Amino acid sequence: MFRLALPADLPAALRPSVVAALAAWLLFLAVLGLTHTIHVPISDKAQHFVGFGVLAVLLFSAFRPTAPRTFVWRTTGALTLLACLLSEPLQALLTTRPFDWADVAANVLGAASFLFVAWMADRWIVQRIVARRRRRRMSEARYWGVRTLEEAEEGYDDGHDGVFASADEMDVELDDILVDTPPLSAARTSAR
Repeated sequence: MFRLALPADLPAALRPSVVAALAAWLLFLAVLGLTHTIHVPISDKAQHFVGFGVLAVLLFSAFRPTAPRTFVWRTTGALTLLACLLSEPLQALLTTRPFDWADVAANVLGAASFLFVAWMADRWIVQRIVARRRRRRMSEARYWGVRTLEEAEEGYDDGHDGVFASADEMDVELDDILVDTPPLSAARTSAR
């Protein structure tokens, strides 16, 4: 049986501005689908295709790029499929419009198409940028205490607590304070 485990830091994994855009889009889709106040001169199937495609991409984009990807894709897929399948029965219950399987198909095809493009962009662009930033951050954090050996020998002090003017003041060897970060493979397993 499928069990969805929510990350402990779920609110931190969401982007508030995209969540607000998602809420506005849902409201727009509800007004468009449940009332006759807005008339869009486009095919009904094209409206379903684009409407649910944009909904799926906004739902996916609501998560930060650093959120666990398995959780993001499972959640996005499940919620999008649920919205695609339930929109037509709700429309049939709440309005005079009839249930139409072609609309459900347009919903699912639009969401799947747009999510495929989002997946490609995420995999080939966004995650590479995230990995590059993570590597840069790890290489910058590789050594702490002193910036360079030359600066330490010159008595470099930037005024922060814990940064000493020289190795002699610390009564330790410089090699004792230069600490390596864990290997990249260990960082990847701890991030999951």
